[in-house]
Amino acid sequence: MFKHDTGAAPAAAFTRGWRHDRSVDELIGICRGILADGEVNQSEGTFLLGWLDRHREFQDTFPFNALYPRVRDALEDGVLDLDEQRDLLEALSATVGGEIAAPTGSNSLSTELPFDNPCPTILYAASVFVVTGVFTYGKRRAVCYAIESRGGAVRSVVSGNTDYVVVGEVSSRDWLHSSYGRKIQQAVELRQAGAMISIVPERHWAASLRV
Repeated sequence: MFKHDTGAAPAAAFTRGWRHDRSVDELIGICRGILADGEVNQSEGTFLLGWLDRHREFQDTFPFNALYPRVRDALEDGVLDLDEQRDLLEALSATVGGEIAAPTGSNSLSTELPFDNPCPTILYAASVFVVTGVFTYGKRRAVCYAIESRGGAVRSVVSGNTDYVVVGEVSSRDWLHSSYGRKIQQAVELRQAGAMISIVPERHWAASLRV
């Protein structure tokens, strides 16, 4: 009599994925708590490092790999000086995302996403695009048409062949756990692995249409 596959490996993978997502939720909460008063002090940095140490099984995934090395290096000598405080404040803000006013005066919730800085020149011919988020430009089909009519190709999945990920201007501060946030996360991880992927905001992409 043959035994049925118990499915142990998929179950283990599911459990790890669930623990990862739960840990990301907790990390975001910790970051927001630290950012509440606009500064990072010694005790907060020490607490964050201890938490990251306890969750280092995820240190190779985003956002852990964006924060862990910077927090560890900042506290290597046990003292968090002013420059290191500013560096961590920037890292935490970029990881969590936040709401600030856009240059146009409209309310942008996508400003703190991991965009290229400076934003690149967008070339359409033979380039592969992934669009994600909600666009003020119009519906998804309008965005895709604007890209394809200029010679670009639009794909639904981020891969190593992706050239640009364009993020709609109306993007949540909780981007990491939104449906579109997964594409951004994949792009960040592929970029950290060496892929030449640019992540750009809608307003930069829209400006390229007028060139």
